[in-house]
Amino acid sequence: MCTTLKLCRMKKLMLCAALFAANFGMQAQLLWKVSAPGSDKDSYIVGTHHLAPQGMIDSIPGLQEAIKDIDAVYGEVDMTTMTPEVQQKAMSIMMAPTDSTLNKVLTKEQYDSVGAVIDKYFQGMANVDQLAIMKPAAISTQIALMQNMAAFPGFNPAEQFDSKIQQQAKILGKQTCGFETMDFQLGLLYGDAIGEQAESLMKAVRNDEKSLEMSKKLSQAYIAGNLDAMLEIMTDEELGMDEEGIKKLITDRNENWVALLKTLVPEKSVLVAVGAGHLPGEKGILSLLKDLGFTVTPVR
Repeated sequence: MCTTLKLCRMKKLMLCAALFAANFGMQAQLLWKVSAPGSDKDSYIVGTHHLAPQGMIDSIPGLQEAIKDIDAVYGEVDMTTMTPEVQQKAMSIMMAPTDSTLNKVLTKEQYDSVGAVIDKYFQGMANVDQLAIMKPAAISTQIALMQNMAAFPGFNPAEQFDSKIQQQAKILGKQTCGFETMDFQLGLLYGDAIGEQAESLMKAVRNDEKSLEMSKKLSQAYIAGNLDAMLEIMTDEELGMDEEGIKKLITDRNENWVALLKTLVPEKSVLVAVGAGHLPGEKGILSLLKDLGFTVTPVR
């Protein structure tokens, strides 16, 4: 990549971070305090966006103080354990079986349409022939990543908001934990039958412009701290998750996490840092904890 392009992207990243902070008003509500009945220990839940810039950590009122006060951080996974070996294993799981590469599961017309979308976002960094060895779900993830990067221009995938929280906690001597293992998450994302993955990929390709617009709206809702708007976008009838997807990716996981928090929060002070989409709704983490008798209040 030429120096000029690198500088351009760096300027975009700096501008994005500045706009993110400037637009993050008092109406935004992403950090919540959780108190168990009879306990003097306060815990916190912060909704993250996996593609938000690291500077977001300074934009959420009370977050830095919460990180200093808690005993442990719980993320979806413990990102501090992402060794080169773990990353290599993840890459191997994302690879398609040799008899199910993209050119073997799609028609030529479908293959070319996927290629057009890849060319649009990757701009020469990769093409469909290079990505064809990956599972369709992995290609869908790459396209979604690029769509989200259009919403956060200049985003550096190596500098994620989630990982920044865990890294900072680690530096302060706090324990970092994950609700799930990396193997579980990889199975969740890439474990469906190849045919089903291919269908989902083609749906994303056919609705590329709408998906891009939805990604932008989702990011705008996050910047505004509007959890209800995020939930509405994520469950959109046309492009959002269907009931099965919501159950698999959101509801079931929320229930598993809250089952752990039920016993964890009364005993120690923790900061839960998970995707903001897990917080709202009747089956969101916040409501589930309230139903169990926990006091959940916004941190202003």
